[in-house]
Amino acid sequence: MLILCSILFWRESPVVVVSLSMMCGGDGIADIMGRRFGIHKIPYNKHKSWVGSISMFIVGFLISIGMLYYFSKFGYFELGRAWTIEQVALVAMIATVVESLPTKGGLDDNVSVRLVSMVAAYLSFGFQP
Repeated sequence: MLILCSILFWRESPVVVVSLSMMCGGDGIADIMGRRFGIHKIPYNKHKSWVGSISMFIVGFLISIGMLYYFSKFGYFELGRAWTIEQVALVAMIATVVESLPTKGGLDDNVSVRLVSMVAAYLSFGFQP
């Protein structure tokens, strides 16, 4: 998924920045925080915790915003501040919900989160005002 995302969008698009940030930062910290502090489980998925999901949303959002700022400073793209924050929050929420879903015999969340965050980012940033 990382290779696919990079091939399709690379650095000239906010899509790759947001989706890779959610994949690497958000999903990575969700596992760490969930295993360490995840006492309270999500009702519909006893393998996931509230701490892990909240951590994924916050860290994925913050890394995405930071990386978008970094890439925009170097002129790869230009984004409106308030609009960008709303779009990144939406993508982070969608990715977090997908990551929290049970995956019994279905698509592993290591693929589904990456695919959904890429599609959500494409739909969000593909239609800039």
